[in-house]
Amino acid sequence: MKLIRRFIYVLLSLFFIACNQSSEEKNHFPIHAFLDEELAQIDSLPIAIILTRETIGKTDTVVVDKKEFRPLAMELIGIDLQEKKYQKKYQELVLEDVQLGNISISYTTEEPDLPIRKIELNIDAGTNKIKSIFAERQDKEGEQLLIRKILWTTATELMVNTSFYKEGQLLNNLTERYNWAIGN
Repeated sequence: MKLIRRFIYVLLSLFFIACNQSSEEKNHFPIHAFLDEELAQIDSLPIAIILTRETIGKTDTVVVDKKEFRPLAMELIGIDLQEKKYQKKYQELVLEDVQLGNISISYTTEEPDLPIRKIELNIDAGTNKIKSIFAERQDKEGEQLLIRKILWTTATELMVNTSFYKEGQLLNNLTERYNWAIGN
């Protein structure tokens, strides 16, 4: 009987510890701060940002002003998961692939009001530096649903693939590549 009581006591203790840990604030990766640092580096260097747009077999290339690029990049994936309003709305999953030397941190949400549905960070396990950020974003513009697949490759490129839907029908795909080169 004493053995059963001890077992129940241990189980209850573990349950209360688990409950207390789940109510604590989560310390998500500072994606916003990382992007801010990347953008500050781009702003400080004498480099051009080249935008290539591809849609329906047409390609167009222009130079983008850095002052226009910063707000665009931050709007697309500059979510601050450190903010209290987001901490409980995104679930975190951390996976490490020792053989590939990669750490993957994913944040996902089922909240329909949040435009960013998923963010995945790929981190070099040896240096602990971010290699890339992938995000999935959904926005409504009038009657259209925009689904964006966004890939930020550190010190190199921001690629945005936007699919435009109306009443469940795919209307168009637009791929935008913002390229810059920072010496690695």
